[in-house]
Amino acid sequence: MLKQEARWLGSQVASLDLSRVSPLLNVGSSTRYFREVQQPWIDQELFAPLRRRGGLVLHQDLKADDGVDVVGDLMDPDCVARLAKNGARSVCCTSVLEHVEDRAAFARRLTDLVAPEGVLVLSVPHAFPWHPDPIDTMFRPSVSELAALFPDMRLRASATVPCGRLGDLVLSDLPGALSRLLNPGKGAGTGAPRASLRQWLWPWLVRPFEVTCVVLEHA
Repeated sequence: MLKQEARWLGSQVASLDLSRVSPLLNVGSSTRYFREVQQPWIDQELFAPLRRRGGLVLHQDLKADDGVDVVGDLMDPDCVARLAKNGARSVCCTSVLEHVEDRAAFARRLTDLVAPEGVLVLSVPHAFPWHPDPIDTMFRPSVSELAALFPDMRLRASATVPCGRLGDLVLSDLPGALSRLLNPGKGAGTGAPRASLRQWLWPWLVRPFEVTCVVLEHA
C-alpha cells in the first residue's frame, strides 16, 4: 500500500460512524510486520485511528503469520464460516483484486461479507508496475470499472489517488523496492509470465503511480 493511498482510505474510514465500520475485516492483510514495520503507514493511517476510537480490526490472509487473525482462502466456505463468527460489519480490501483470477466471483464474496449497514473499502492500482503475488492480471481499473464489479452496491466516495513515483516508493520501502528491482518476478507462480528489469523499471522512472480507491455501500 502506498502512503497517499493509505491516507485517503484512512480519512474515509474516519468519516464514518464507528457503528458502521467496526468490526472491520481486512482481506489480504499480510503480516503485522508488513503493516507496522515495513510499511508502517498502513497501520498509522488506516487501522490505528480506528482502534483509538474503540473499533476492532480483523485481519485475514492466506498465510498463517503474526498478525493474521483468520487464515484461509476467501473463496473457501470454511473460511467464510469462520469469518462470519467474528461479526464483521465492514470490509477493507486493498491491492488484492489485481491478483485474483476470477474477479467477479471474488467481488460477489466481498459484497456478501458486508453487513447491510456496513461499507466496502477498496483500492486497486490504476497506474503501477507488474507485481505478481503469485499472479498479476494487470487489472488497472478506473473508478467506474471498479464499481461495475459490484452491481449490488453504490458509490459513497471515490478518487484516483496520485501516489508519487518510483523514487518515492524506493525511499519509503527500501527492502521491498530492492527486492522487486533485483528480482521483478519474485512471488510469481511457476506459470506466470516474467517481466524483465527493463520492462519493470524504465517506464516508471518518470510516470507517476495512481491508485483507484472507492468506498461502496449496499444499494
